[in-house]
Order: sequence, then C-alpha cells, then structure tokens
Amino acid sequence: MKKEPLWKRELKEMLIIACIFFVIFVLLLLLKKSLLNDYKVDFYVITTALVGSLILAKVILIFDMLPVTKKTDHMANIYRVFFRSIIYFLGYVIFTFLEHLIKGLIAGDTFSVAIDSTVRHLISSTAVPGYIGVFIAFLIFNAFWVIRRTIGPAAFYDMFFKSKS
Repeated sequence: MKKEPLWKRELKEMLIIACIFFVIFVLLLLLKKSLLNDYKVDFYVITTALVGSLILAKVILIFDMLPVTKKTDHMANIYRVFFRSIIYFLGYVIFTFLEHLIKGLIAGDTFSVAIDSTVRHLISSTAVPGYIGVFIAFLIFNAFWVIRRTIGPAAFYDMFFKSKS
C-alpha cells in the first residue's frame, strides 16, 4: 500500500482541526453576537469563525511538532489535554503578538512603539475574554483529539456519525 504524501496528511489534519474550531467558534461567536445585538453592534460571525479556525489549526500543527508537546504523549490523558491546551494557547499568544507587531511596523511605527502598542493590546481588558474563549476552545479540541487518537479515527467517526441499528 502506497503511503500518503506528508503534505496531503498535513492538509487533511489541518482541515479536520479547522472544522472542529469552526464549529466551536460559531457557537461562541453566536453567543457574543446575541449579547452585542442588545447594544446594536454589528458582528460578522461566519467570517470571524472561519479566519480564527484556520489560524488556530495552523498554530496547532506548528506547535504539535515541538519536543515539549511530544513529551505530553506519555502523560495521563487528562494532563495531556490540559498541558497541550496550555502549549497551544502560548502559541496563540505568540502568534497574536507577532501579528500586532507586524501590523504596527507596516503602519510606520518604530519598533519600540509597535512593541508598546502590541503589549497594550495583549493585556487590554477587551482581549482577555477572547483569550478565555480560545483556551476553552483548546480544551474542547484536545479532549476530542485525545479520544480520537485513543480509539482511532474510524471508531471516532462511527461514534458520532454512524446510526445505531
């Protein structure tokens, strides 16, 4: 049997991860939209969820290759879920930091001004609920991912999508 190329496996895995986060984000963002609707604030759920899920899928794939992440493979599943969520969350924070830093530099800020505004953004009170939502999303994802890896992808699929007859 011919082994699938690495890029195909990575793409499949990224799409699966992105789909899981897309569902989680749509649910969280629909809640946010319903809360903001009381204040007549427009908010685009689908676009935000799609972009966010693709970004987080890539963060997971990158940080999944780190040796520190691989060390969690031998832990009890509950610790594996928690520690991987922390590692992925730190990856998300690093990605967010770099994203805002680059935006500031492109806008013409000096390096020190860009770092200052990036740090201010990262610790702002408006960013904290988003961090909590992302960390919860990582916990949910990792719980499902550990189950999938434990019982196998086919059994995982059957568990959710196969009718019981």
